[in-house]
Amino acid sequence: MANPMYGQNKFDNNLDTFSNYLDFASMYTGNLTATGIEVTQAEGAGAVKGGDETLAEVDAATFIANAVNTCAVDGSAATSTYLPEAVKGTHLAVEVTGDIDQTGAWTIHCNNSVGTVQPSNNVFAKQLIGEHLNDTVTPIETAGTHITPTSENLVYTAAAADTNIVGIGSMFHFYCPKDGVWAVKVKLIGEGTGATGVFSVS
Repeated sequence: MANPMYGQNKFDNNLDTFSNYLDFASMYTGNLTATGIEVTQAEGAGAVKGGDETLAEVDAATFIANAVNTCAVDGSAATSTYLPEAVKGTHLAVEVTGDIDQTGAWTIHCNNSVGTVQPSNNVFAKQLIGEHLNDTVTPIETAGTHITPTSENLVYTAAAADTNIVGIGSMFHFYCPKDGVWAVKVKLIGEGTGATGVFSVS
């Protein structure tokens, strides 16, 4: 029986949000039932932010909420991918399916002004993104403060080698603890020694 102090819909919404957070925290993908997209190297290169990207190119590189998406970029040129609007309770995952072993940066953007959905004023929460592999990699700290974070772009740049931290099968999870803010968790499968490649933010 619902607590009379709370509306049934509010309780259900809060429960759903909590369940999505638990999935994010445990990196569980079984409840991500929407149909995701695969972003290829060509699609990521065509969608590079600040170039001559078109609405269709940005749409092809925008990850789907509540889904497992895949990303097949390989670093042969700079690429852009985009997160959807940051709505509280949203969870999505991105599995790396490309062999990123060249130096073209892969950027994940919170905001974009081109595309069917044009999120604005979204940021990454104040956090550390990344994990240690073989004690050689230090996660990156996002900018701003815990109350007012400011980073809008998460960038991964590999080395031209088969020794990078983000190998095929690595998983990125994104969750919105509040509207306009993305939290990030990564689980990395390094290639070879997993000693090269760096995260940065802007």
